[in-house]
Amino acid sequence: MSRRVSAKLLAKFVNMMGAGVRLRGRGINLWMASTCVTVLACMAPAGVKGQILNAKTLNAKTLSGRAYAIDGDTIVIGGRHIRLFGVDAFEHDQTCGRFQCGQAATRVMRARLQGQVVACAQQDVDPYGRAVAVCTAGGEDLGRVMVRAGLAVAYRHFSLRYLPDETWAQAHRQGAWAYGFDSPQYWRRTHVRK
Repeated sequence: MSRRVSAKLLAKFVNMMGAGVRLRGRGINLWMASTCVTVLACMAPAGVKGQILNAKTLNAKTLSGRAYAIDGDTIVIGGRHIRLFGVDAFEHDQTCGRFQCGQAATRVMRARLQGQVVACAQQDVDPYGRAVAVCTAGGEDLGRVMVRAGLAVAYRHFSLRYLPDETWAQAHRQGAWAYGFDSPQYWRRTHVRK
């Protein structure tokens, strides 16, 4: 396969995954997409690899690289702040009963990013200029990880994507669900920072 053809095929595949296209009647999740992109990028001829891994070459809405966490739902890749799509994590200073849910959310997100390459499919831009994206690390959807751990809730105003995960976390009393809590959105409104 020529370098030009492999780069074009990879770009087309990434664009299809970002648009949520269904292949053969079955939905392909973001984990599968990021895994395929990684495998295809590694298989590309040496001269093309640098070009393929450059997000601007593939798709302006694909961001990837090493990341660090600001809090439970905000990460930074290459100086770009990214807000996880469809989830609202507990604020750093927020407590849920006697549980330090905000600190736990930040701690878990940092642990999930440790030594991982993160791939994000941008969905939007928030009012603060941050990319809003579905992100994976180590083959796991970070939003799903946080919601199932009971350290974030499904942000229903924007998406119902993580509602089944929230229902599971609540039923299994994960994280904050074992203590009771105010939603992060309500907590932000009632705890004005000085």
